[in-house]
Amino acid sequence: MCGLAHYFESEGLSTVLVGFVREHIEAIRPPRSLFLDFPMGRGMGKPNDPWFQKKVIRAAFELLNTNNGPVIDDFPETIPVREGRMGYALPPELVLSIDDIGDVNVVLAEVKSEMETLRPDYDAAVAARKRTTVGASGLSVEDLAPFVGGFLGGEIPPTPRKGMPAIPLLKLVVEDLEAYYTETRTHRDSIDDLELMGKWFWEESKAGRLLLLLEAVSVASDNKVMLQIVEMSLMAPRFWSEGPLPGTSAAGW
Repeated sequence: MCGLAHYFESEGLSTVLVGFVREHIEAIRPPRSLFLDFPMGRGMGKPNDPWFQKKVIRAAFELLNTNNGPVIDDFPETIPVREGRMGYALPPELVLSIDDIGDVNVVLAEVKSEMETLRPDYDAAVAARKRTTVGASGLSVEDLAPFVGGFLGGEIPPTPRKGMPAIPLLKLVVEDLEAYYTETRTHRDSIDDLELMGKWFWEESKAGRLLLLLEAVSVASDNKVMLQIVEMSLMAPRFWSEGPLPGTSAAGW
């Protein structure tokens, strides 16, 4: 995004970058940037808090009054990481192996049942918000987990979308799956705690376990394309240990 900002500026368009990783901003030096000391994925800050989100937007727009750059402005408020959960490695109890898979049909049946249980609350969330971020993959909600499950045998399944290879589609499917769970619980339970959501999804939900199993299959594979699942961080988050890397912002799930 920093590079795109330079390109747009060269074409006469004023830009403001909103970023979480200060190291990247300082290295690429976009013309105007607002650094947010927020967990990754919270571009506007706190969910369900329009007042706070407007503060972020207004702070970003204020930078358009700056003619000479590059300038990095710090947003004055921080969304802290609680309980030291952010880091860059999964705890041992979440590192699964292919021996943990068992019957794939049972794994998928458990995820299906879980998602069906959540469906009324997900529909209520969509109705209340009048929008959803689920749908980037182009697959139905019912087809998300089965597509992921198709990888658990160690082979790359056929892609159901013409012109899109299986691995790029997998990234979108994972995003849809996570969004389905996140949108459901943030609305149903009015959750505004990123770490609580991450703990629930990755440590307690059947869908989170499905993705951890896929990562285990990828790690054990001799297939270079399958290994991209881990190399591209398509699956499990890299933030589940003793805190952020020294000198970095609290980016995470």
